[in-house]
Amino acid sequence: MKRVKYMTAAMLLVAVTAVLSGCNNNKILNKLSDKGYFSNSYDNAILQTDIASKISSHFTNNSGTRKKAILITIDGFRAEGLEYMMGNDLGMLSIAKEGGLYWTKPANLDTKANIDIGVNFLSIVTGQEPSTFNVLKKTDAKRETPYSVMTTMSEKYRVKFLTDNKNYIDTQLAAEFDSKLTQQLSFTSCIDLNALRTESINNLDANDFIVAAVSNPYLVADGNFKMSNSAYLSALLHLNYYLADMYDEIKARVGEDWLIIVATTCGGKTKLALGNEEGNILTFMITNKKM
Repeated sequence: MKRVKYMTAAMLLVAVTAVLSGCNNNKILNKLSDKGYFSNSYDNAILQTDIASKISSHFTNNSGTRKKAILITIDGFRAEGLEYMMGNDLGMLSIAKEGGLYWTKPANLDTKANIDIGVNFLSIVTGQEPSTFNVLKKTDAKRETPYSVMTTMSEKYRVKFLTDNKNYIDTQLAAEFDSKLTQQLSFTSCIDLNALRTESINNLDANDFIVAAVSNPYLVADGNFKMSNSAYLSALLHLNYYLADMYDEIKARVGEDWLIIVATTCGGKTKLALGNEEGNILTFMITNKKM
């Protein structure tokens, strides 16, 4: 009997250790961390819910130069894709060289909320964990409050929301935009990533804060988020060229202090995966300023 008790205690200890180690057993995380891409460790990952406050702080930090910002959220960008980006001195790598590449962490990892594009997008733009306002999956996302950073920023600044996925406008932001759209806050639904790129660049003059929600990689993957899916990998590379064009346009501007944040909502999980599969929960952000 004592032997059984000791074995049970040992098994419990192993289980607790596994929980406490969290993502330390994540093969993708360990591989990418060893490559030295990241400016922080996963243990010090930035919560997705902290991103909105970093944008607000940028505007309140009075340096005498006109403040502007762009937040680009990306659905379905698995962290393994970084290996195909970081060797090219454009787009993501160029932005990261000026600021950094940072692990982020979905605030809903320890809740009943799903790790999905709708829930995690709301974590980023509201600065709150969605389960606290009864959003557990993307189809729950019809809410007006808490207001997103787009709405709160529009009280003082001109704000533009752009997306290549009209579902964000029709669901996640519908009630909020219905009540809060003004001349200070507007949106455009784009037919594809090329149109989104054009709109992003065309709106740099007229707006102080732009949010671009990119779903192209998620939609193209069609449930297959492996790098062996050539269509998916091509979508990620195309996205990097979009970021390169946008970054070049911003660098050429004079008399403006820009904050650029490119943040993934989730990694995209395979159709056969159960729960929060290891590649899906690994999220990150790239910024032109050190965090």
